[in-house]
Amino acid sequence: MQNQEETLREDRGAVEREWLPIAAAGLGHAIWGTGYLFSRVALQIAGTDILLSMRFLLAVLLMTVLILFGKAQVSFRGKNPGPLILLAVTELACFFFESYGILYTNATFAGVVSAVSPVVAIWLAVLFLREYPTRRQALFCLLPVAGVIMMTVSGNSLGIVQPIGVVCMICTCIVSAAYKTINRKAAEEFTPFERTYIVLLICAIAFTLSALRKVGGDLDAYFAPLSEPSFCVSLMVLSVFSSVAANMLINYAAGKISVTQLTSMGSLTTLCSMFAGVIFLKEPMSAGLFLGAVLILVGIRQVIRK
Repeated sequence: MQNQEETLREDRGAVEREWLPIAAAGLGHAIWGTGYLFSRVALQIAGTDILLSMRFLLAVLLMTVLILFGKAQVSFRGKNPGPLILLAVTELACFFFESYGILYTNATFAGVVSAVSPVVAIWLAVLFLREYPTRRQALFCLLPVAGVIMMTVSGNSLGIVQPIGVVCMICTCIVSAAYKTINRKAAEEFTPFERTYIVLLICAIAFTLSALRKVGGDLDAYFAPLSEPSFCVSLMVLSVFSSVAANMLINYAAGKISVTQLTSMGSLTTLCSMFAGVIFLKEPMSAGLFLGAVLILVGIRQVIRK
């Protein structure tokens, strides 16, 4: 009887260990998706570089406070910094290419091309990590891609697409996929907190320098958005939840589940973003959006299922 109880406890623990990182990845991507609402509010008051600069600076400050008060630890001694630095560089490159890709194309084209990044990530994982998806995963990972494409096309109208924009969006797709693959490799030596901290630190430095350059070093212009309460609230939400919490959750999941599972969960970002717009901003709901959501959920369910 005692052996049966121990076996049941072990089985329960195994199930919890299996589903905890999947739940973390899902929650992290959901936070990113709903965070777009606060980004829209903040971007009506400040430019992109200033918002990103303040967002990452505040996030790094919060994480530094945790370190100073002994609530978190970082240790880089004896570890290979290469994957960690490469992780931060790919994050910056992704922001860069995505910004210019959207500028020189349109939201529909950008969303459709970005939706293909999970497939690219799976191929990179096969090539560099020797991480092979099952036949069912390889098949059903296409459903979230199709769902994102359907939701994006249903929610936007096509506009002018310039060649430079196409190149930037293709680069975004490749860099985004590379980030997930590198994250898996970096997880072998660095904790989720360490990966999150360094990536946010390097992003904070880069975007702050860019923001100060754009305002000509005028600190009054740089800090001007802080006079708006709505900007301050959005900044806090984006820093605490979208930058620190979501990155911690996804970096934790990256070391526990396959690239195939992690990238498929990424479709939840689009799903939550669009439905948050429908619920809170009263944006229109269409049959295409609903069908796309169903494809995403069905595909994710099949990919994460053993």
